Amino acid sequence: MAEPWAPTLEQVADHIPTRTRDATTPGSDALLGTWNEHTTPTAEQANRYIASAVAEVLGAVAGTVPATPTYLAGLARKAASLRAAADIELAYPDRDADVRVFEQLDQRAKDALQRLIDAVSDSGSTGTEGSLLPVWSFPDPGWPGDYPL
Repeated sequence: MAEPWAPTLEQVADHIPTRTRDATTPGSDALLGTWNEHTTPTAEQANRYIASAVAEVLGAVAGTVPATPTYLAGLARKAASLRAAADIELAYPDRDADVRVFEQLDQRAKDALQRLIDAVSDSGSTGTEGSLLPVWSFPDPGWPGDYPL
């Protein structure tokens, strides 16, 4: 089952619109705004990057993005879309500048993921698991008179 917050092809393409050119029409500069069987990558390939990015986001937040507060879904979508865009850019470089674009997207993806992790931790919930922050527990030390000498 897909996550309800998972980014669409179009949401990922918004970050790297030049990757949505029709590869079957030489000299075409028309940007499609999404992927299909005529683009590089294809829609099927782009969807695999999206699925991988969603899995990475889920792994960072202990397997679930809480339904509340509702802005967490938007943060998760942004983190996943930036991760997928960065990975697509790195996988299909046409020129050296594409590697620099990847580096910028990669940093933005990492920053977005950290914002999501912080927001989930601040909300105090990741669903049934509780906060992502560690919880320390130590036994009651008792009083000196409690122990036989």
